[in-house]
Amino acid sequence: MRVPGLSHPETALAGVVLVASYLALVRWLRRRNIRNLARRYASYVEDPYSMDYKTAFEIFQNVITYEFPSTYAYATQFALIKSYAVAHGTRLLARTSRLTSAQRVGKRAEDTVVLLSEILVAGIDSDRGCRALSKINWLHRQYQSYITNDEMIYTLALFILEPLRWGDAVEWRKWTDLERVAIFTYWREIGHRMGMSGIPETIPCLQRWAAEFADKHAKFADSNVHCTTAALNLFLRSLPAFLRGLGTQVCTCFVEEHVRPMIGLSHPHWFIAATVQNLVMIRAFLLRNFFLPRLSLYHGLGTMDKAGRVHRHIYAFEPWYVSETAWSSLKKFTPGLWPGSLPGPEFSSEGYLPEEVGPHEYVERSKRSVMREAEQMAEYARKGGALGNGCPFAFSD
Repeated sequence: MRVPGLSHPETALAGVVLVASYLALVRWLRRRNIRNLARRYASYVEDPYSMDYKTAFEIFQNVITYEFPSTYAYATQFALIKSYAVAHGTRLLARTSRLTSAQRVGKRAEDTVVLLSEILVAGIDSDRGCRALSKINWLHRQYQSYITNDEMIYTLALFILEPLRWGDAVEWRKWTDLERVAIFTYWREIGHRMGMSGIPETIPCLQRWAAEFADKHAKFADSNVHCTTAALNLFLRSLPAFLRGLGTQVCTCFVEEHVRPMIGLSHPHWFIAATVQNLVMIRAFLLRNFFLPRLSLYHGLGTMDKAGRVHRHIYAFEPWYVSETAWSSLKKFTPGLWPGSLPGPEFSSEGYLPEEVGPHEYVERSKRSVMREAEQMAEYARKGGALGNGCPFAFSD
């Protein structure tokens, strides 16, 4: 039987050449970014740890806005879930009820996304980044008698190590040494600006330190379960009720086996685990061989208006700080037809200032202190950060 259009050898050959050319183009473009990074930062290839945090930030930007933005975002979310294995921290979260309350958890999650976006994408040397990190520091200082330096370092370690683990496990290629060390170096500078002392100096040292800390402090507690359940309920909120059990098992597949019992998660059914693993492998194979790399950067940062307020265009769970549009206003006349919530004054649709992000009751109370610290942090950055000033960053309320 002859296939129309392929009856002539020349046509068939042309088709083969086109397909082969496309596959070769995919492979070349997929690898081009790695080659460009290696060429641009050739002086750090032999000794990546010699890079400063500003160089690390440039490489880090390539990771989170071009190469693996989605994987990196999911990995940081699951890093937080992994942190719930430390009962000392979850007892505080349960006591404040900002995570375990269904009414508060959405805003807390969106505020976390906003503040992290400012320091990771806008950068800790930018005005927005300085104000965002200063607000994070202010919020942590409200519980400084409860949160230890080692607990802070452990959470920092998870924000470094979990994305590295995820990237190697689920993406179309593994991290390069330059990328790994850039992620580590940039987050280490963030840790110094949060007042942490004694942060390990290399990734292997950090891995050993984190493992030893977990051996001593990670254990089951009811508060761990409450925090994990609240987080997963938020992740799965948009699913129909009958699918949430399946969704929980899928999420559990991405949590390491030894961590699951500590946070109250049962091991997923073997078939679900195998299916998830196979889908991850298929995705990586298809991306590596058949899909062209993205054509533009993806950063998710909101845009600033003339008054300096930032308006988000995307959100994860609830439309906090997203501007109302004519379309979203029209949707309000047909309630029940649209999943989730719609932007509006109840979600601060007027936008945000980085120093205002966080619990409503802290906005006015914290603003003066946050702005003062942001000025100090900007001066700290001008003098070279931790390397130029010594570390950690010294707070002066």
